[in-house]
Amino acid sequence: MQLKPLNDPLEIKDYILRSTSRFCDFSLGFLLMWQNSYRFFYAIENDTLILGGGYDDAPFAYFYPIGKDVEGALDLIEKDAANRGGLRFACLDDETAAMLCNRFPDVCVTSDRRWSDYLYDAEDLKYFKGKKFSGQRNHINKFLKLFGSYEYRDITRENLSAVLEFLKEFGKTRTFDGMAKAEYENCFKLIKNMFDYNCVGGLIECEKRIVAIAIGERIGDTLIEHIEKGLPDYPGVYQVMVSEFAKRYAVDGVKYINREDDSGDEGLRTSKMQYHPVSIKNKNYLRVNCLFKKIKPPVIMIDNDIVVSDLTAADKEAFCELYTDDDNNLYWGYDYREDLGQNAPTPDYFFGFQQSLKDRCEEYSLAVRKRGELIGETVFHNFDFHGGVEIGIRIKRSMQGKGYAKTALKLMISYAKNVLGATTVKAKCFLPNAASKAALISAGFRLTGQDEKYYYFNA
Repeated sequence: MQLKPLNDPLEIKDYILRSTSRFCDFSLGFLLMWQNSYRFFYAIENDTLILGGGYDDAPFAYFYPIGKDVEGALDLIEKDAANRGGLRFACLDDETAAMLCNRFPDVCVTSDRRWSDYLYDAEDLKYFKGKKFSGQRNHINKFLKLFGSYEYRDITRENLSAVLEFLKEFGKTRTFDGMAKAEYENCFKLIKNMFDYNCVGGLIECEKRIVAIAIGERIGDTLIEHIEKGLPDYPGVYQVMVSEFAKRYAVDGVKYINREDDSGDEGLRTSKMQYHPVSIKNKNYLRVNCLFKKIKPPVIMIDNDIVVSDLTAADKEAFCELYTDDDNNLYWGYDYREDLGQNAPTPDYFFGFQQSLKDRCEEYSLAVRKRGELIGETVFHNFDFHGGVEIGIRIKRSMQGKGYAKTALKLMISYAKNVLGATTVKAKCFLPNAASKAALISAGFRLTGQDEKYYYFNA
């Protein structure tokens, strides 16, 4: 699977319109407004959307797949995440977060109240019936008393330029910074393209001028309101706009209106709460933990005169010698020249390389020592997101055939199971590598399968 940049949300329109999450994030208008801030990437596999991305300063995270083969898409996401330094999911409702908790054995789930969506009963916002909405009705009555009549009209291509002029006028009544500034600027982008992006909108005219606008889109049974702006000189106009917009577009099976998040603004939060949401939908963030994070240096494993422990700067020369023995590394599965190219190998390079793999949580390299001398290397690598880890080993040619590989492998198996809590401990070797096959079996691995290249083992 190859994720590609989402240059235009219309590329995934058919899948976004299938969303049942009721989150504003799964809408064409949202994707269009925020695509310059949040870098989206996607793939379509087996009629299923795989979508992910992140801000420049944030780790990559995936959204829950949309389509007919969610399980297959999750498998592909796991493979892709192995090359991105971890598996994270964003914008999960409670149900999908729970399903992922059942899929993965070790997860951390968090949510940030600032980004929770406010979901309202559509009928409540149409008519503001009942005692709890007396405040909204009072605001509407005040508006009518001050300004008399008003006219609600749909936004059309014919009046679009007037709507854009209103937005400029609105901008003069506010001081924007940070995210509020980005949101305001993004409004122009959405309004200019609203008819191509599944959006509808309305405006309020009073005293022969536009005094409020609202723009949103329908996804399933939910009307998502992306933009709502009103001039401050017309108190009560927001309540009028909310009611009129709901009456016009929350029809034909629309049960809910999503008025999006409050971004942590206390004034906005108070306002949204005064409309009495039926749900404040948490957007859960889920991080899947792999076993790498449980490795805590210093690592020391001992069996008589064999010690498996962390590599140190004092090992650089011996480690370089191990790495550059081409005959011994024939079945190691990695040729350092792939990364080093024509540059000359140095002890500092190989020591730094294994440290970089640790920094990226990809591989944890350890020295196999006999009475202090480095005689080989063993690694934890290919960590999966289900509690599994793979072990690899190589021993100096002069030290082979003495049972040292078997001893080191048994230490690694014990550490993986008893310290890391691994659910699966795996290994593999090339088919012609009879010595490695024998060492793995003698250490307690059992042969589980083979393909045209490898034997596969579990311990």
